[in-house]
Amino acid sequence: MDYDKLLNLGTELGCRLMESGAEIYRVEESVRRLLTAYGVEPQVFAIPNCLIVSVNTPEEHPLTRMCRIPAHGTDIELLERCNQLCRYLCNQPVPVLEAQELVADLPRGLRGFSPKILVLAYGATAAFFALFFGGGLLEWLAAALCGLAAGVCLLYGQRFIGSNTFFRTTICAALISGLALLLVTLGLGKDLEAISIGALMVLVPGMALTNAMREIMAGDVFSGLNRTAEVILVATAIALGTALPLLLGQGAPGGGGGQTEGIDLLPCLWAMLACVGFGLVFNIQGWGVLICGFGAGLGWLAYLAAMELSANDILSAFLAAVVIGGYSEWMARLRRCPVTGYLQVALLPLVPGAGIYHAMQYCVGGYTQLFLTTLLHTFGMAAALSVGAMLTSSVLRAILPRFAPLGR
Repeated sequence: MDYDKLLNLGTELGCRLMESGAEIYRVEESVRRLLTAYGVEPQVFAIPNCLIVSVNTPEEHPLTRMCRIPAHGTDIELLERCNQLCRYLCNQPVPVLEAQELVADLPRGLRGFSPKILVLAYGATAAFFALFFGGGLLEWLAAALCGLAAGVCLLYGQRFIGSNTFFRTTICAALISGLALLLVTLGLGKDLEAISIGALMVLVPGMALTNAMREIMAGDVFSGLNRTAEVILVATAIALGTALPLLLGQGAPGGGGGQTEGIDLLPCLWAMLACVGFGLVFNIQGWGVLICGFGAGLGWLAYLAAMELSANDILSAFLAAVVIGGYSEWMARLRRCPVTGYLQVALLPLVPGAGIYHAMQYCVGGYTQLFLTTLLHTFGMAAALSVGAMLTSSVLRAILPRFAPLGR
């Protein structure tokens, strides 16, 4: 057995998983299962930008590989291919050289959407989130224009503004907020907040905050704190980018959102359509993108129903996350693919993206007490979503253990 090549195999697969946006626990578990299938007991440690894998040879000679992971987005198609290959190799270990070739072939022929389609997806996501947050037809059109501008900035602006996440986010946030203010000034819409939040949802790290809370609760404290620092950095960039438009556009901060009294089914539709756009950005192929969108609408319906019963938004978010978690787990098992895409996209209408926006709005306006209150409430919402999703996952793992391991 060539332990060097075997170690390279596990490290390469782990790096591909991390580049696809897989959760830390999935990366560590997949690499561990793969190397165990080849007869070794590895030690695997992963954080969002680094992977370390170590094994001992029969002569007790330790071998270690470390791989630094560059900045990356979320690619559910790549994640599903990595998951399928890991399943195959665990069930039927082929020679190590052949397995290395299979891992190297993962990015080849990978299905993806063209930049033009992705720009349209950004526009559609912003437009329907504007409706979701209470805007009308004019706000829908204005947010679509802002979303298109954000898509062009993110996809084509790298050669001009570089790849630094902080500066890129600052410039995109300034572009979105400035364009939203200009359009409202010209009469294209009246609700600046709905337009701004709808378009900024493509930047606001609400999902990153929820994932950070999930990892902390799962015991990956270092990774969770790493992601929390990333959330703070991105939120600061958004605050800097939107500072001047916010000060020019309004004198006192608002606290609006997409919530109305009673159960209104239209926001569920807007949530579904907005998340279909996000599914395209995350490179979810085929029927999966519609399944994710339906999960988002279902989750928001569950949230509204819970609000009717409890009138407590954190408790309602928890119950909605339980519903979304159950739906996502079930769909993942039926389609034999990771739950990641279904869960992350379906949770998007509930993640505290608007909460982060409002917190930064209060900070820029000098409303310290409101800033702290909104920030704590935002963390509470993220924690509720994390606990709800993790609770469902844990229960289903215990009830359906034969489906649990790698397909999730």
